[in-house]
Amino acid sequence: MNQEDIQKALEAISKSGISVKGDLVLEKHVEYEVNNVEEGGIGIQINNGNATNTISLTEPDKKIKMAIEELLKAKDEQGKFVFKNKKQWWAVFRVLSTYCNYPSQRTAFENKMTELKVADVDGERDLTYDSLIKAQDSVPKIATCTPSAWSEYKDINDNYKQQYVVAEFLMLKLGIKS
Repeated sequence: MNQEDIQKALEAISKSGISVKGDLVLEKHVEYEVNNVEEGGIGIQINNGNATNTISLTEPDKKIKMAIEELLKAKDEQGKFVFKNKKQWWAVFRVLSTYCNYPSQRTAFENKMTELKVADVDGERDLTYDSLIKAQDSVPKIATCTPSAWSEYKDINDNYKQQYVVAEFLMLKLGIKS
């Protein structure tokens, strides 16, 4: 922006009746322009060119997303969902953080699942931070071992069985040996 443009902007502001206190900051909107900072500029730019809110997924992310979507639709012999409740996200969390280099912090994992658009299921099975905590507390014997070692604990009670079934399904779909 040159001196003449600044003068025109100031005149327009003064004629409009707007009072300006403090610094006057002007904003330049551009399309398809990156790293174009004018002399004396501070380097902030708003790019309006073909902006979208979609995040392109990597091939591993696409594979994981597809496996989770299959898991969420899978049914057992009685026609009931294999993935029955939100606590079973803990098995997904453990498999992906252990074998697929996914976040091992619960909040970061929840954000990643939201990014993949798999966290919101049907209300009963939605991923929440609290569900990850409660699930871990309900299966202490498998909280510290890898999912591939969970088979020896699956018959302790239903909580362990539900975690085991989800982990096995997901590992099978992702080609992870258990």
